[in-house]
Amino acid sequence: MCLKRCKENIIMAKTTKTEKDSKAGKGNFTSILFLMFYICILVFTFFKVYNEVFDKKINLGGDNAAYYILGNSIASGQGFTNIHNKQSESHKKFPPGYPVIIAAATKLLSNDILTIKRVNGFFLLLSIGVMFLVLYELTGNYHLPFITCLFSVVNYHLLSYSVIMMSEIPFLFSSTLCLWLFLKVDFTKDLKKNWLFLILVLCIAFTYHIRSTGLALFAGISLYLLFKRNWKYLISIGVGFVALALPWYLRTQRLGGGIYLNKIVQKNPYRPEQGELEFTDWFTRFWTNLERYITREIPSGTLNFIEVANYKEAVSSTEWAVGIVILILMLFGLKRLKRFNELIFFYLMATFGILLLWPEVWFGIRFLVPLIPLLTFLLINGVVELVVLSGQKVLKIKNTNAIYIAVVVFSLIGMKSYAAKPLDKLKKQAKGTYIGKFKNYFEMAIWIRENTPKESVTCSRKGQLFYLYSNRYVTGYKNTFDKEDLVQYLIDAEVDYVVMEQLGYSSTGRYLYPAVNRYPEKFKVIKHLKDPDTYLMEFLPDLGYWGEWKDDKKNGKGTYAWANGQKFEGMWKDNTRNGAGILYFPNGQQLEATWTKDILNGEGIIRSKDGKVLERSIYQNNVKVKVLEGGK
Repeated sequence: MCLKRCKENIIMAKTTKTEKDSKAGKGNFTSILFLMFYICILVFTFFKVYNEVFDKKINLGGDNAAYYILGNSIASGQGFTNIHNKQSESHKKFPPGYPVIIAAATKLLSNDILTIKRVNGFFLLLSIGVMFLVLYELTGNYHLPFITCLFSVVNYHLLSYSVIMMSEIPFLFSSTLCLWLFLKVDFTKDLKKNWLFLILVLCIAFTYHIRSTGLALFAGISLYLLFKRNWKYLISIGVGFVALALPWYLRTQRLGGGIYLNKIVQKNPYRPEQGELEFTDWFTRFWTNLERYITREIPSGTLNFIEVANYKEAVSSTEWAVGIVILILMLFGLKRLKRFNELIFFYLMATFGILLLWPEVWFGIRFLVPLIPLLTFLLINGVVELVVLSGQKVLKIKNTNAIYIAVVVFSLIGMKSYAAKPLDKLKKQAKGTYIGKFKNYFEMAIWIRENTPKESVTCSRKGQLFYLYSNRYVTGYKNTFDKEDLVQYLIDAEVDYVVMEQLGYSSTGRYLYPAVNRYPEKFKVIKHLKDPDTYLMEFLPDLGYWGEWKDDKKNGKGTYAWANGQKFEGMWKDNTRNGAGILYFPNGQQLEATWTKDILNGEGIIRSKDGKVLERSIYQNNVKVKVLEGGK
């Protein structure tokens, strides 16, 4: 009897195991079907949307042109230098990571601008794929990663930056890859045999060399290892990162220090005359940036239907309410993560710790772009977890998988209307043409390319952008109210031409125009375009007045040169020659005399080129009335 029961138990155990294996197999098969379905939708949506919004025009921001120029400099073997400047000095503003990517694309594919733009689109696709893997590691299901990635594929800002030559999207890919590698590293493994950890360190270092804010990724991971008391790996990642980042830091210091670091301590990088921040200014900046990110940039960056606000208007109570609700949902979504929520928290805090200290004038979604998919996930996870909790507590729903699938279905149904407006905006931008002020600007650049020697230098706002069309050396102007200092800067830069544009940047009217207005003879208009007025001027530093001023008038010692070679050196008062002076003639002769309100009166001496007296005469009202010596 006992033997019979044992046999029955064995049979039942085998049957139960078979049933469990069968259910597990069905579960795995269902998951694979979901995964394949989700991947197909994401890939199809990406290519459809990306092709529709792809903009062939060059972005009007100067930075994207700068990246392209640096990439070509590396690809052509000229090093990391500003080849658009005549001096071709070493570059120190942007880190070399993204230019290296452009150089690689140039060598492997083409240096055509459209090709480089599409490479950024490829990086967005890769970013979406890696983000899917990261979110799967965090959630353990495919549904939430799919919803997040679907929202990211149609995100207005991600798409905007994927069609221009900027570092945000490659940085998004590299930083997301670092997160995935970190989640896959076995930190219990022997360090010497942990090759995946070595790849992680290299990837973090490269991310830092794409954008300096990659420092936040290193800080976030280090804080997590510190939190987990993993001293061995904490020290290893610290030593490895510093060793890989140190060469770029030392190079930058050798060239005078990082430009961004110098700008951060200024009250306004675009108004250097305002000076550096005082102690209390840091708190004001922190609060201003915090308010802006909570009320405007985080809501607008993660949700398509919240349009970018007018930053000139004060923050409204509605914006505060929406921003706080979104922030609470994100924090709730972060708290409800079953794995690595501390890692995500440290990474986000380190990033915002940097962003909140940046100058208030550096506003906009740009710096938030690499965080958009992660913030979108936290928002979605917060909403879904709230629904799950409600379903479990109120409706007594035990199968949470059904809730996830329901959310997926609702997301797919509502996606068309959700994405319609921003995608239409991007499509119109892609089909549109440049507005008048930039048409004029580029026309001036083309004129320079076709009518000036290769060695010519043009001063213009957004010089790198001008260079792409002119293929001639460019330089900017000095941001200073000292008009003579600005003109001297142009002389030192060997400027031949100056563009007076109306691109909408206040620095042109604030700094350049006053100098041109004071020294009109040095800026000869050779081309003028209307709607709006845009001027191309030949810079003639030897012509016109150069000397002392008082009350914005020529006063004191000064020199004035005419185009025919004639030149006056002497005393001035109220914009007129007034006092002793010497008038030099084109033939080398010179007249020593005294002027009163630009009128020659009294004795005048004409000398030869070698200083010999040729004539001594008396003048009255600019007329020679008597010859005292020499002459005919």
